[in-house]
Amino acid sequence: MIYPLLLLFPALLLPVSSLGADRPPANVIVASVQERVIAKTSRMIGVIDFDRISMVSGEISGLITRQLVSEGQRIKKGDPLVELNTDLIEKDIDIKAQQRAQVSAEIEKMSRSMQRLESLLKKNSTSLQVYDEALFEHRSLIKKRNTLDHEAERLKLQLKKSVVRAPFDGVVLEKLKEKGEWLSPGTPVCKLASTQDLVAKVAIPERLMRYQQTGTLLLVSIEALDIRLEGRIKGFVPVADLRSKSTILKVELPYRQGMVQNMSASIEVPAGRKQLLRLVPRDAVIRIKGKEFAYSVIDGKAKLMPLEIVARTAEAVAVAKPPITTGMSVVVDGNDRLRPDQAVTVLQR
Repeated sequence: MIYPLLLLFPALLLPVSSLGADRPPANVIVASVQERVIAKTSRMIGVIDFDRISMVSGEISGLITRQLVSEGQRIKKGDPLVELNTDLIEKDIDIKAQQRAQVSAEIEKMSRSMQRLESLLKKNSTSLQVYDEALFEHRSLIKKRNTLDHEAERLKLQLKKSVVRAPFDGVVLEKLKEKGEWLSPGTPVCKLASTQDLVAKVAIPERLMRYQQTGTLLLVSIEALDIRLEGRIKGFVPVADLRSKSTILKVELPYRQGMVQNMSASIEVPAGRKQLLRLVPRDAVIRIKGKEFAYSVIDGKAKLMPLEIVARTAEAVAVAKPPITTGMSVVVDGNDRLRPDQAVTVLQR
């Protein structure tokens, strides 16, 4: 019963690798394998963290009348976080303005009196003591008005500080005060993390520290957000773990929407000295049964090449061993439809 089926389906007798030979030519785009001096890397798992976190607090006391932020909200520098009740401050400002007006009227009155006393003093119609007493009183009133001006400026400063503002661009990690609560000086209103100081922290063995240079670009993948980006080595946390003999490497990252503290991140950490490696464009890499391959174009046919990846960058993967060679053409578009030994038509290089 088996033989008739084999006669009806002769393709079942062919090896999988030869199936592509019977397919029509596929249109593909290729790119050349390049060489570059880079270091081999090792993929390590770290976490996202913020290098600058502030417990933002107020400078004056008051009742919170408006709470303007929520957890996870992005904030710009200078944006209001909470507003305090200002009724008493505004009333004190009005009182100071009235007191100043009264003192100004007294100064004007005393100025006219002094003009008369000066005229009388010239005619010896009054004593010098009376004139001096008027002069000192006039100066005292001027100082009193200046004091009132300073007190009014202080009240206006308090009015300005009744709005607690963000000290830098950031994201709210935790809201600590609500509307209707009393705020005292130094009491935090929220926990704010700077989006300009985002880092990925990863524990690496001490033996790899020598290969980490400040400013080096590393590939960072965040699976939860399905994004891949480049980070820059910032430095080390100056404390090593006694048991694991490891230290924390910090990699600066640009902030992306959705990034949260302690989110996992995969980091390609340099694991050796720099050497000449062959770079295969990332678009050329395909996965088959958990292994990486790339299609090269040889004699007008697609040849499946295994890849032994030793390093990864944002645009390419690096290999150190054959069969990949420098200058080889690899398929970067159309490889998802190819089969081994299938004829191809190269559209552009």
